[in-house]
Amino acid sequence: MSRLAAAREKLVKAVTRLEAAMDGLDSSEGGDPALLRRELAAVKRDHAKLAAVAEQVDARLDRTIGRLSMVLES
Repeated sequence: MSRLAAAREKLVKAVTRLEAAMDGLDSSEGGDPALLRRELAAVKRDHAKLAAVAEQVDARLDRTIGRLSMVLES
């Protein structure tokens, strides 16, 4: 599995966990704030990981485009 696919899968799992936490809210009592904080923290961690992967992919694409440009110019 590519790193991008793995990152995408992590994002899907994070969103699923967040949706599950939201579904678990009891509208009459406001839900469990501790659960929401834990879920939010997990989503933030996943986001940070995905942002790092996206940065790496961006850098690699820039290098590849640069190399291709050099090859086409020569």
